[in-house]
Amino acid sequence: MNGCKKMVRGLSALLLTATLLFTGMMLPAKSWAVTSAPGVWDLMVFGNYDMVSPNNGDVFQNYATLPNVTTPTWKNQLNNGYGAGLGLAYWFNDTIAFRLMAQGNFFQASSSALFKTTASESAPITGGFEAKLYGDTDYYVYALVDAGAAYELSLPNTSSPALSATGSTNAWSSYGDAGLGLNLDYVFVEVKVAYLMDFMPKSASSQNAFWYIPVTAGFNF
Repeated sequence: MNGCKKMVRGLSALLLTATLLFTGMMLPAKSWAVTSAPGVWDLMVFGNYDMVSPNNGDVFQNYATLPNVTTPTWKNQLNNGYGAGLGLAYWFNDTIAFRLMAQGNFFQASSSALFKTTASESAPITGGFEAKLYGDTDYYVYALVDAGAAYELSLPNTSSPALSATGSTNAWSSYGDAGLGLNLDYVFVEVKVAYLMDFMPKSASSQNAFWYIPVTAGFNF
């Protein structure tokens, strides 16, 4: 009797497995994420690696007249930065989405900087659009543009990466970026060019705008 019950259970498990395999082969392989479709909302959680501007303009113009002093530029004053953020996108149709994003980025002075204990924080808050260039609802290439304002802080006496809510100078700067992205179901990657009108407000360095290249990777929910 027990042998019959075991055989029935084994056959049932085998039948269930075969049914699931057959169903999987018959149904088309389609993601359930539906990242881009009319009326779809996407929550984005992401991190940035920010490649510092190769800007060759004078950052501190008053140093240009000093003897034996190399004129500072953003490239020789800052290391590449990093950051993270959150975003929300709403798809109007199959190709166009509106998005809101908030992020924070940290830049540490390089070892060759005039002020080696200086660091800076940038917190852009933006609205923008992304437009699908090629692909389907979950796997596609897109173009993007964002614009808004960034809260800027300069942090003196900072010899190692550390985030802070206060700094020696702080103010708002206009901000904008544009680039390309690749969405792979729940994962996305973007490469952008970002521009700040006033990277270190209320200081000598405000004489020169700052641009950098954020490489962003994150998740859609």
